[in-house]
Amino acid sequence: MENKIITKDVVIIGGGISGSIAAIASGRTKVSVLLIEETGCLGGSLTSCGTGPMMTFHAGKEQVIKGITDELIQRLKKKGLSPGHIVDSTGYTYTVTPFDSEGMKRELELMCLEAGVSILYHTVVSSVTIDNKRIEEVDLISCGTHFSAKAKVYIDATGDADLFYQCGLKTLKGRSIDEKNQPLTTNFKLTHVDIDKIRNLMEKNVELFPFLKEKKGIEKNALRISCSGFQDIMKEGMKNGEISFDRDIVLFFETNNKNEVIVNMTRINDLNPTEPFDLALAEIEGRRQVWELFPFLVKNIPGFENSKIISTGPNIGIRSSRRIIGEYSLSVDDILKGRKFNDGISCCGYPVDIHSSEGTQTKTTFLDYGVYYSIPYRCLITSLLTNIIATGRIVSCSFEAQASLRVSPSCGSLGQAAGCAAALSVSSNIDPIDLDAKILRNQLKKMGAVID
Repeated sequence: MENKIITKDVVIIGGGISGSIAAIASGRTKVSVLLIEETGCLGGSLTSCGTGPMMTFHAGKEQVIKGITDELIQRLKKKGLSPGHIVDSTGYTYTVTPFDSEGMKRELELMCLEAGVSILYHTVVSSVTIDNKRIEEVDLISCGTHFSAKAKVYIDATGDADLFYQCGLKTLKGRSIDEKNQPLTTNFKLTHVDIDKIRNLMEKNVELFPFLKEKKGIEKNALRISCSGFQDIMKEGMKNGEISFDRDIVLFFETNNKNEVIVNMTRINDLNPTEPFDLALAEIEGRRQVWELFPFLVKNIPGFENSKIISTGPNIGIRSSRRIIGEYSLSVDDILKGRKFNDGISCCGYPVDIHSSEGTQTKTTFLDYGVYYSIPYRCLITSLLTNIIATGRIVSCSFEAQASLRVSPSCGSLGQAAGCAAALSVSSNIDPIDLDAKILRNQLKKMGAVID
């Protein structure tokens, strides 16, 4: 295979939720698609970082994310691998969508294969060839073998804007004042958690759960439990030295499997997720914190007494890193005012959710009830490189805006838009920068997406 060139209409780098949905969207329009993923499965953070549940597909009672991303959930639901969209019993947002991570790996794979997508695992981009503001080909390495891929359109779905960065384009990262990103988190999964005991606490001791105070009893409508609380216990743990890092709350989510939870509590600051040695140190520190937290939860949190740890990560979760500089940058003002754009291609109603870069706190700015915003196509493209499309959390936006649009349903929806735009560009023999957003919006509507 040495020196071989693979030729496709569309090449997608990154097989997370956004890249996978992009591949399905492109493949269904009968263009040829190569999906390149550095791990051995699809789903990204949802399957390779232990992230879950997905939140949120809704704004108030209205479902604002549909299309292929919702189709994935309905397929999982039919197989008993997800309860579907259920009420968020933390009281934080509208709905959450638990799922079986092993089931999601396979379902995304099936959907890609059904769409005719070629999947290449265990492969990364080593270099890029550019000519006249267009990517000509990408050099790849897998299993010690070097080869290349050539396409008419490329999609960067890496989550870290790796392809844009390798092309030499300027990217942004972190806060504007100091480039600090949100903290990294190693999630871990526990079984044998007594969920009934926790439900009983939610009903009788609602003061333990800060977001439930105005929504008492909401947990009765939740098929699976999401829990955010026990602040006093965490404060005491930090005070007496049982917990050595800053974390203000116990946060966990029941998966599709009853009495199995994902714990989202570790917090690693001051390490750069796009610097190799920092990322390695973050993985090590994340696991250290997991093994500090686990016995603490068993000792102090009702319902965790007999729990058993079954997995960590396996990769650390990254909330924010590089962002592209596109034709438009989505602002937090756009989000809070629920702006809808003439070239809007995806919607989201999730709050601005910023985990502190140096302390325990999470700063949340909620949108008014039922308010949602659209993301313009201009955030996915740049005139500096005309045949590449961004998708997922790397799209052009401010740090604060990224703290809302970064969630997995939104990234899936952006993926459908990116994949559809790539296919339309190929079929029209133009670059994505020249694609008429009206044509893209009409096609997305036909595919069941919500765009405004």
